[in-house]
Amino acid sequence: MAKHLSDKTPAEVQFVPWRADYSVPWEADILVNATSIGLFPQVREMPPIVMASIRPDLLVCDVIPNPPQTAFLSAAAAQGADTLDGLGMLVYQGAIAFQMWTGVEAPIPVMRHALEQVFGT
Repeated sequence: MAKHLSDKTPAEVQFVPWRADYSVPWEADILVNATSIGLFPQVREMPPIVMASIRPDLLVCDVIPNPPQTAFLSAAAAQGADTLDGLGMLVYQGAIAFQMWTGVEAPIPVMRHALEQVFGT
């Protein structure tokens, strides 16, 4: 994904595997947890991030849709960072599939509301 983003956008992208507690570099603008860490039922698990390295000007994203507000996102918000949950990703994946199968525009607000009901948000 990092290579694709580097090839297709002007963004500076770097893939860094998590092998130990990771300090977010000061020049980073976005941090994405693209793992299953924190997915239900292991909702208290968090990626090995040095939380003190998360700054208020950092956007922290988690692809986990269940629960939408992961322990990782809560901890990042406590550091002042803006956060983006994985629920939107799940909604739009479903919307694309719905449109492909039916040829009808997906009712995205209805779909999101239904998932919020299921996940208790």
